[in-house]
Amino acid sequence: MKKYISLVAGLALFSVSACTPSTPKTDNATPTKAASPTATSSEKPSEKPTSTPTANPDDKSTITKAVGWQDYKSSAGKFSVEVPSKPQEQSQDQKTDVGTIKLNMIIAESNDSGYFVGYADFPNKIDNPAAIQKGLTDSVKGSVANLKGEITSEKESLLGDIPCRDFEAGGKVQATDVLMKGRFCLADNRLYQVFALGAKDKIAIADVDRFIGSFKIDK
Repeated sequence: MKKYISLVAGLALFSVSACTPSTPKTDNATPTKAASPTATSSEKPSEKPTSTPTANPDDKSTITKAVGWQDYKSSAGKFSVEVPSKPQEQSQDQKTDVGTIKLNMIIAESNDSGYFVGYADFPNKIDNPAAIQKGLTDSVKGSVANLKGEITSEKESLLGDIPCRDFEAGGKVQATDVLMKGRFCLADNRLYQVFALGAKDKIAIADVDRFIGSFKIDK
C-alpha cells in the first residue's frame, strides 16, 4: 500500500488546485461571493506532492480501539470517520491562484488499499449552488485526471445539508488496475475529500462503503 501514500496525497493536492475559486469582487452592501471555480484538469498532473508531508501539529485528534476498525475524530478538521487501521496524519501546502492552501490529511491502509480523508480551507466561501457543484465536479475531475483514469459514475449528494459529490473511477498505478471511490463535500469555504484507492481485484467494496458512509462533519 505504500506505493499509494504519495499518490493519494498528490491526487488530493491536484483536487484542491482544481477546486480553487477565483478572487471575488468586493461588495460592501452584500456578503462576499466567490466566482465559479476554474477547472485546471487540462494541466499536466504532477506525479508527486509539491512538498514533503509533515505531521499536522494543529490537529488534536482522537483514535479509539487498538486494531482493526477504529473511530477517528479530528477537532481541527471538525469531522469523524471510521478507518480500518491506525491512520497516518500529514499536512502539506499547495500553491493556488488565491495563495498557498494548507491540505490536512489522514491515510489509513487495509488489504493493500489506501483510505484517505483530507480537508483544505479557501479564503472565501462559495455560496452559489451552481458554483459549488462546479467546484466539486472540477475537484473530482482533477483527482481522476491525476490518476490518469476515467470516471465511471458520479452524482450530487448531501451530507445533512452540506452539498457533496459521490463518484467512482478506474485507472492504473504502474501496471495495476485500480479503483477509486469517494465523496467530496464543500462546507462553506472548506473542501473535504473522502476516498479509497486500491487494486481493483483486491479492494473490499464493503469496507470502502463503510468508510465513506461513516464520514460525518461536525458544525
